[in-house]
Amino acid sequence: MRSAAIAAVLLSAAAFAAPVPIAKAPRGQPVTLSGKVLRITDTDAFRLKDETGVVTVYVGPNALPVKVGEDVTVLGALEEGFPPEFVARAIRRPDGSEVALRHDWG
Repeated sequence: MRSAAIAAVLLSAAAFAAPVPIAKAPRGQPVTLSGKVLRITDTDAFRLKDETGVVTVYVGPNALPVKVGEDVTVLGALEEGFPPEFVARAIRRPDGSEVALRHDWG
């Protein structure tokens, strides 16, 4: 129970820094992006668009917590590959609720 409370604190509003434009997002570093869900591309990914560009957001083995047309803020990191894919760790929905995303690799 204590670890869940700690995780909730770590995923608080402080974790979501000021959003960076998609076109200026650094690769391989934690970053926050905001934009509109352009389309759902798979059961675990969607396209996010802001005024500077579009990026694929990967949510891992989680239920896709967004809808097309929804304005969202995502916390994660832009991978090094081409085209780059944003691996989301959390999503903030328009109502202010936050969804933590888990990624189980290995």
